[in-house]
Amino acid sequence: MNIEHTIEEPNSFEEFQDSLGSKLAEADHFYIVHYCKKRDDVEERRCYWDSKSKIWLTKAGKIAITCVALNNEEHTIDGYRTFTNIFTINGRQAKHKSRELH
Repeated sequence: MNIEHTIEEPNSFEEFQDSLGSKLAEADHFYIVHYCKKRDDVEERRCYWDSKSKIWLTKAGKIAITCVALNNEEHTIDGYRTFTNIFTINGRQAKHKSRELH
């Protein structure tokens, strides 16, 4: 699943939030490619969307996404992170449906 969304002429930011948020919620997980100011580098993080995740505007007018980020090496939860200066978001679906084990 490739999430492509342009913000050329959205009717409103709220419409953009709802549309992109719905697509991210449908994805099993997604990758955010963004500029990391702390490390002065472009990075890719594996993330997932939950009920506390959100899309919002910063005071500087930048689009920000807060979601659950995973550790790149072990894919364990690293906690909630906020991303700005986003280049791309690529949503993925699981190849196989997982089943519940008892």
